[in-house]
Amino acid sequence: MNNKIKTLIMITTFIFCRYSMKYFWGDTWSEALLALDNQSHLLLTPASYLFIYSPLVLVASLLFKDVDLTEILGLKIAGFQHYFLAAVACCLPMTIGYAYLSSELNLALSGIMVGSVYAGVFEEIIFRAVLFGVLFRYCHLGFIPAALFSSVIFGFGHIYQGHDLMSAFAAFAITSVAGTWFAWLFCESGYRIWFPLWMHIFMNAAYGIFGMSGGAAGDLAGNIFKASSIILTLLYIHLLVCRGKKREITFLNLWKNQSTTSTKATLTTQSI
Repeated sequence: MNNKIKTLIMITTFIFCRYSMKYFWGDTWSEALLALDNQSHLLLTPASYLFIYSPLVLVASLLFKDVDLTEILGLKIAGFQHYFLAAVACCLPMTIGYAYLSSELNLALSGIMVGSVYAGVFEEIIFRAVLFGVLFRYCHLGFIPAALFSSVIFGFGHIYQGHDLMSAFAAFAITSVAGTWFAWLFCESGYRIWFPLWMHIFMNAAYGIFGMSGGAAGDLAGNIFKASSIILTLLYIHLLVCRGKKREITFLNLWKNQSTTSTKATLTTQSI
């Protein structure tokens, strides 16, 4: 089976999962889980993610039987601690800035878990590691088409954060760009999901805990602090490159990934 057919199967499966699997879920499950977690969504949210997107993971593992499942999911343990600490450092300016701007504090555990932890874990694994990662690494789409497909759908999923046409478009545009940035981080951190995952969790947590306004688009002051954290991630990756890490995204693989080594990418102690 050639890469074009595999690409079509992956994209078709993802569209089916995202837009059709929810109809097989049924209200009974939602009611039962909400009753168990006291309407907090602590059980419902992960259960629905797993139900809706399990076929995508299954299809990816069947299409690429020679690739370890942890590699497809981006969950190789190497780099876990290093990227956690890097994300803490990169998000520190944004967190301090949000604390300075904010007049409220939301420390509800359910809100942090659902809005930050679950969102960061499931969205990064599904959109970045499985969808983008498989299209780029194993189907050999270029970075731009693979990132655009995953990021545009990621952006559409955040339109609800806008309260009118312009704010909805802003939410879509900003989260689409964010999705591409997360995809780049995934590649440049050794095809491990840890760095974008931790960044996603910490940025969402800071936004939610300090009750920042403006939805995904944010406001000017908040976006300045957010930009500082994004810039720090760019500097961090540049530091790794200076220390000998191979740069994964180049002009040569923007439109077609012709690499035969990306499926065997490893993360050494030197590169982190």
